Amino acid sequence: MSGLQITTAELISRMQKGWDDFQAYLKTLTPEQMTQPADSAGWTVKDHVNHLATWEDGVYALLEKKPRYEQMGVDKETWDGHDTDAINAVIQKQNHDKPLDEVLKKFEDAHNRLIEKLQSMSSKDLLRPYRYYQADSTAEKPVFGWIVGNTYEHYAEHKPWIAAIVEG
Repeated sequence: MSGLQITTAELISRMQKGWDDFQAYLKTLTPEQMTQPADSAGWTVKDHVNHLATWEDGVYALLEKKPRYEQMGVDKETWDGHDTDAINAVIQKQNHDKPLDEVLKKFEDAHNRLIEKLQSMSSKDLLRPYRYYQADSTAEKPVFGWIVGNTYEHYAEHKPWIAAIVEG
């Protein structure tokens, strides 16, 4: 994806379409479907939504040049281990007991905060390397890949997993 040229307006448009599609899907689910059935790892639909909100908020921190792990509520040692499953387990454990309405609000707030941040950025900013935003990183790939991967592509990735929980 690093060869792709994308404008800020195009990125925001794609994010909003993915958001709208995902929100429309979530609206088809009852509160019981979102909080009661769980997959074999113990994740509910609500856990998936919280996961998406947390990673999207981590991208906001990235663009603010703040430590992502702090924004996401993950300890530095776990974050520095670069084990996504371990990071996700921390996020799920910390938030599993939060009420559904709080999780849905967190997701909406994280999304709106990120959109607002992106509206203040140029297309050139999207092509800056990840390390520009995170001083302790050596990653050279453009930051927009992290934005895409933690927003509309992430929603699409989780949708079938959510459907599998709901369908039992």
